[in-house]
Amino acid sequence: MKNWFLKICKCHGFIGKVLSICIDFFVVVALIGLIDGRTKILVPNDVVETNYFLNENVPVHDSNYNLVINDVCSLNTLTILDKNEEEIHKDGFLIGINVTMSQRNDSTLSKHTFDKNDFKLKDHTGVYIPLSDIAGAIGWNLIDVHFDEADGGNVMSSTEFSTKKCVEDYNFIDQSIEHGEEKEFVIIFDMESNIRVEDNLIVLEVDLYNLSNGYRQGNDIVLLPRPIIS
Repeated sequence: MKNWFLKICKCHGFIGKVLSICIDFFVVVALIGLIDGRTKILVPNDVVETNYFLNENVPVHDSNYNLVINDVCSLNTLTILDKNEEEIHKDGFLIGINVTMSQRNDSTLSKHTFDKNDFKLKDHTGVYIPLSDIAGAIGWNLIDVHFDEADGGNVMSSTEFSTKKCVEDYNFIDQSIEHGEEKEFVIIFDMESNIRVEDNLIVLEVDLYNLSNGYRQGNDIVLLPRPIIS
């Protein structure tokens, strides 16, 4: 009985060591992920501190690309192209974003082929704007937002939805943008409910990430005109 008990103890001790090594391994992997950007710590009050707005030039990936959002609108019906370039009639609560995008002639990046992960729509918990810019701002009084003075002033949205990838529309999906080239296209998002982009604070994330370009952080663009101070 004593020998059997000692064998059990040794077995448990061995299992404990294996578990300890596994835990240490996953901790190290997580730390490496945090350093190179693959692992993220969720921040409850995520705030966009660098603000770009409608009709403004947005330098993407160290200015290798330039993007301008020309217009945004809420739609109920439109036509897209499927992978076979056949037209599909789409109905629903849709948001359309018209953009112009170009790649610099001297860009250090290779050509980029668009996919549905390049553009995401987010209901951000807050967009940072200095209080001096908020006070007396024209054109935001009818927008569904409120102001939070914490940390210098955040513009908060009451709109809530899960982050959305764009509709797989082959009017631009699978097309490439190259050095010195400019493209204009419409990005479509299919929403679960009627959220008017014209009346709510919504953010477009542009990252153009692929395995070869080395960039992980994207740009966030507020889909409203910049507040004008009276």
